[in-house]
Amino acid sequence: MNEPSLIARDALAHRRIALSVSESADLPALGLSERHCRMVVAETARAVFLGGGTIVYGGHLEETGYTQILLDEIQRFRDRTASLEIVLAEPVARHTPIERLEQVVQRLGEFGKLTCIDRAGNPLSLRNIEQAHDAAGDAAAFTAMRTHIAENTDARVVVGGKLQGYAGQEPGTIEEARLSIAAGAELFVAGGYGGAAALLVTEILGEKPTWMPERFPANSENAEVQRALARFRSEWDKRPASTHQVDAQVLSATHRPADIATVLSRALARRSTA
Repeated sequence: MNEPSLIARDALAHRRIALSVSESADLPALGLSERHCRMVVAETARAVFLGGGTIVYGGHLEETGYTQILLDEIQRFRDRTASLEIVLAEPVARHTPIERLEQVVQRLGEFGKLTCIDRAGNPLSLRNIEQAHDAAGDAAAFTAMRTHIAENTDARVVVGGKLQGYAGQEPGTIEEARLSIAAGAELFVAGGYGGAAALLVTEILGEKPTWMPERFPANSENAEVQRALARFRSEWDKRPASTHQVDAQVLSATHRPADIATVLSRALARRSTA
């Protein structure tokens, strides 16, 4: 992987960046694979950690997932102010063996923390996680986790995102983007990996980029997806028009992980010194 362009040491100190990255159904049509998504996670994390910032990621703890990449990257920046926070929704925490939860806590050590959020939006002690499954409130639990992250970060980068088979009341990536906008965070949307991010790019720009073919991204005409998109648009339109292009850096077409990482780190660094 390429190293992202460097920014000043600790230029992102005290900046908290939420990371929304997942594979989309459009990757094969774009000549990409899930490996490219993993590269985005690694290079974006590296860029933020190089600047002394904090990555906040809501996901799961499977050893083949993106959390493992983030855990590997944070170990490289022991002499900086960089930090990693992993946030789990209650259903995810309940279905994760306690041994794995404790293993991640130990590995994070002084360089980050693991937080579990219950369906009411409150931190949940690892020892109080019930193993019994109650599916009735799972959708609300994912929204609570996403709300917690949005309200405790000042920027979000979005890449890919499922439009089918997602966990929660609506496509998670669209919900996360909307919640971040509502919380006043900066939004960086990279549409080159298709999926939910491609739809968000279209909404922010007000038109479909010319590189996108018809019926792209896949599953975008689903009624639930369209309702979620309308909620995002409503939240986006509440922001003063003069801030639209300032607060949202739209990487509308790139699929280069280094480009995403570089644009993000440089933009955040400029804002930190403004």
